[in-house]
Amino acid sequence: MTPRTAEIRLVLCAAVAVILVAGCNTTAGTPRPASGAGAFPGTSPSSTSTSPPARPREIELRGAEPCALLTDDQLPALQIDEAGRLVDNDFYRTKGCSWTVVGANSRLIPVTVEGISAWTDGKRAGRAAATDPVVDFPAITVTLPNDEGRCDVVVDTSDGQYLAATFSVLPTYEDRFPAPCDGARKLAEAAMENLLK
Repeated sequence: MTPRTAEIRLVLCAAVAVILVAGCNTTAGTPRPASGAGAFPGTSPSSTSTSPPARPREIELRGAEPCALLTDDQLPALQIDEAGRLVDNDFYRTKGCSWTVVGANSRLIPVTVEGISAWTDGKRAGRAAATDPVVDFPAITVTLPNDEGRCDVVVDTSDGQYLAATFSVLPTYEDRFPAPCDGARKLAEAAMENLLK
């Protein structure tokens, strides 16, 4: 093999390697806006340029009492039979409210340290997906690949704030409670109705 032939083969191999690497690039696909709004995952490529639905208004969550986000009258419809208890949430550096019953747990956290785009920029382990608005406010669901019994519905209440509603069901109790994302949605809807009053 002549040096010229070896050089041509080397150039061809390099070109093929570049094409293969480009074809395997995992970052290709849905573009994400550079702004803090973040495109909602789960949308088709043709709809990625559309932004999330606009909020009907802004709801300030600073100072909201987590356990007051649900009224006593709402608890039976949510299959909750005890008062909520205030819990620390280290992840959000804030407090939330937890309602635990045999086989299930409901939790509400008014988040004021980040906006909903923290979940839609693809940097977290939770899988975010667009969902129908909650009481006309933009929302997403967040699920964890290793926890099928839990779902979070995250509602965009204002710039840099959102309401996180979590519903989880223990194994063997699935027939007694709604599916996790359905339960989280009902919880979010009940809390949002109160926040809008």
